[in-house]
Amino acid sequence: MATKIMQGLRKVVRDMVFGMQDGLISNLGLVLGVWQGGGGKFAIVLAGLASMFAGAFSMSTGTYLAAKSQREVYQHEIKSTAEQLERNPKACVGEVKTILRREGLGEREIRLLFQNSKKYSHPKFVCNYLVQRKVGISEQKFDSPLKNAVAMFFSFLLGSLVPILPFVLLANGTAAVIASSLTIMALFLLGWAKTHFTKLNPFKSGMEIVLVGVGSGLVGYLVGYVLS
Repeated sequence: MATKIMQGLRKVVRDMVFGMQDGLISNLGLVLGVWQGGGGKFAIVLAGLASMFAGAFSMSTGTYLAAKSQREVYQHEIKSTAEQLERNPKACVGEVKTILRREGLGEREIRLLFQNSKKYSHPKFVCNYLVQRKVGISEQKFDSPLKNAVAMFFSFLLGSLVPILPFVLLANGTAAVIASSLTIMALFLLGWAKTHFTKLNPFKSGMEIVLVGVGSGLVGYLVGYVLS
């Protein structure tokens, strides 16, 4: 059960990290900009909530359409290659041999491959092999549009909520400091958690995301300062 959960998370980890990071960073910059620009508590919270839901819907629909388009490109290539294979199977097999040569195999090795294993001439193998080389990825590696969109939606919502909550509960000046601190902590933890899948240095990964977040927060703050 735990293994299946981890496998499922691994497939959507990109969208979870991207969604939460974008929610944290974009909303921190927004609420700091509105606060520094002279906005009151209501204006800050309203702007933050509007950005949170609009961003979540925008990011999730964008993720869905991108993953769907990627799968449609693959399906089109399968159809096109299958038609080509039906018209001229020898040419398609020759194309497979050409690709194998580019990958470093010699003529003798290629000949032995085709002699000892009939799969290299099998229509299904030839079709899948050519499509994978054209698209650069196998069908099994494609994202699930709906699953990735849902992961993006809720991770963006969760990330966006962190910079808003302090302004709901505290005075604006104190809330700005707490929102910045919580966002930095959340960004670091996000980078650290990501290394469970990437196996990279946890501290370096955390600080990398923190630096991006701090830069975005400063941009929002400076825009509000200039316009105020």
